[in-house]
This record gives sequence, C-alpha cells and structure tokens, in this order.
Amino acid sequence: MKTDVLHWLEGNPTGKRPSKETLNHPGIIELVSGRDVFRETPEAFLSAYEALGIDIINTVPEENAPPPARPGQVIQRKGGRVQESYLGVFNTTSRMKFPYETVEDFWKADMAALEYADLDLPGAQYFMPCTREAIERKTAFVGEVGLYYYQLYTTLFMWGGEALGWEIFMLAAGMDPERVDGHFLEPVFRKSREIVTMLSELDSPWVFCHDDIAMTTGPAFRPDWYRTYIFPRYKELWNIPHSKGKKVFFVADGKLDWALEALRDSGCDGVMFESPATDLNAVVDIWGDAFFIGGIDAQILTRGTPDDVRGHVADVHHKTRDCKGFALCCSGGLFGNIPLQNLEAYFDARVELGYTKPDWRQS
Repeated sequence: MKTDVLHWLEGNPTGKRPSKETLNHPGIIELVSGRDVFRETPEAFLSAYEALGIDIINTVPEENAPPPARPGQVIQRKGGRVQESYLGVFNTTSRMKFPYETVEDFWKADMAALEYADLDLPGAQYFMPCTREAIERKTAFVGEVGLYYYQLYTTLFMWGGEALGWEIFMLAAGMDPERVDGHFLEPVFRKSREIVTMLSELDSPWVFCHDDIAMTTGPAFRPDWYRTYIFPRYKELWNIPHSKGKKVFFVADGKLDWALEALRDSGCDGVMFESPATDLNAVVDIWGDAFFIGGIDAQILTRGTPDDVRGHVADVHHKTRDCKGFALCCSGGLFGNIPLQNLEAYFDARVELGYTKPDWRQS
C-alpha cells in the first residue's frame, strides 16, 4: 500500500514489505484480477497490483492495450525505424534505424533540436507522455494501492543510444570525447535537467532516473570517462530534487558492480538494478544501509522449476533480511514468456516473507 511505501522511505518500515514489479504477464494479471486484461486494461492492472502486494508502481495504462504480437512475430513500425515483438500484454519495441550514418553527419547536426518526446523509447506505456498532467493522472488513478513513479529514461548516457544509435555514439565518444561533451552531452543534459526539475515539483516523495551506463560485462567506456563526463553531471541533477526534499533513485541495466560506489558518491539515495549481471552481494555491501530495489533473476523465473523459484526467493531474502531499505523486484520485469506456474510459486514465496497477502488468488 502507498502508506507502507511512505513509511519505508522515512526509514520506518511496516509489517508489509515493499516491492516493485513491472507487470506484463497476461496470465497472472487475469488470474488475480478476474478481468480481461485487453478489454479492461487499466482496471485489471490496478486490481493485480493490489492483490499481489505490488506497491511501487511504474506501469499505469490509461487505455486498453492493443492486441499484442504473436510470439515470434516481428512488426515493423514507422517505416521500419522501429520494430515490435511479443513480450506480454504490451509488446517490446526496438529502434532499428537512426538519423546519422556517419560520425561526420552527427557532428553537423543540431543537438539542441533533440526532444525527449520525439525519441522512440522501448515501451511508451512506461515513459510517455512525460508531462505533469499525465503523471498526476496516473498517481491519482493508483490512489492508495501504491506509490506511482515516473522514470526519466534517458538521464544522460542513454541519450546517446536512443538518439544516435550505439555505433555512432561510441565511435564519436571514443574518437573525440571532449567534442562529444560539448556538442552532445551538454545540450541533452540541459534537456534532462528541465525534466528532472518538473519531476521535482510534483507531489511525490521521489524522482527516478534511468541510465544504462553498462553492458552485461561491465562499463561501455573506461571508468575514467564516466568520472569525467557522467558522474559530475549526476551530482548536479540530484541537487534539484534534493533541494525540494525528494529522494533520487537511479535505475540501470547491465553489470553495475564497478559503479556502485561512484553512484553512491554522486548523491543518489537509492539504486534499482535491472539485471542479474549486477552482483547482489556487492549491492548489499555498498547500499545495504540505504535504499535498493531488485534481487530476483528473471531467468530463474523463466527457465527454472517452481522449486528453483522458491529457493531463489529464499536466498535473496537471506542476503537482504537485515536491510531496511530493500524492496523486492524481479530484474527487468514479469513478462509473458514466464511459465504461469513459476509466477504462482514466486508470489507464494512472497507471501511467506511479507510482500504479498496470503489470499492473493482470491482477489
């Protein structure tokens, strides 16, 4: 419930342990809500959050979901610039074409003309629209069921991947990092600063900022590059919500072990790690006395047995049981490819640990 999350943020957790899940599995949503997830999408999601004890909420559909792609099907959108494929209630999207064919094209372009609203982000239901009015509507719709958060997807580093494509971004940054800093990072940083300022003015206790600064094997650039061009700007960004009394949560995929101390030094209040590539033990060592969200490996839910799932949840609990700022979450999300019996085992295990109420199937 919303009140449980607020107490947790104040350092006074209640008996209800907080959790965040990105719901996208039609079977579990319909099982616990008793609704057709495609005919009553907003209501089905809200009922599922309440039944399953998910109280840190990021997906709040305002309209019924369109029919999804079939498993294995690829749908071309926007003249082939974007493609969609099955992931559950909502498709996953990937950008396939970018505006610059060469680094020279990039140098000639006006980066001040880039707009967040024009990016083809993966999953519009999560990140668009980025407006005060939409965020306030979603917060009101969730009500006391939980605490909604909007997540800025391209805080700084991710502007490169989403606006330029990884090839052009990494080539330019490797060839002339100082020029990339002035030509690209500084203009997009100003755009993110405007969004963070807006988020900091909302009636919400937190601001979530996402930036995939790493790959599954570690950083995309040498750590010094981040210390020069990325982390100092994070400090400046976090000062905005902190001046309003808000907490800042940093969200990222990839292997973050190398960055955990630097992120803490940057001033953010919590981290949400979205990949099992990040070592949970390392997170506990560095963030165990602060806030962190994650722990559950989606691959175990997808490929393991129900017994594997229950054992994994117990192991995560053993490692985090003394951390008051921990909130449980399956890294990445609960998608349509997870066997329903494994999700039932997952939520049964959550019941034993105080994340989900015992009668969750009866809702």
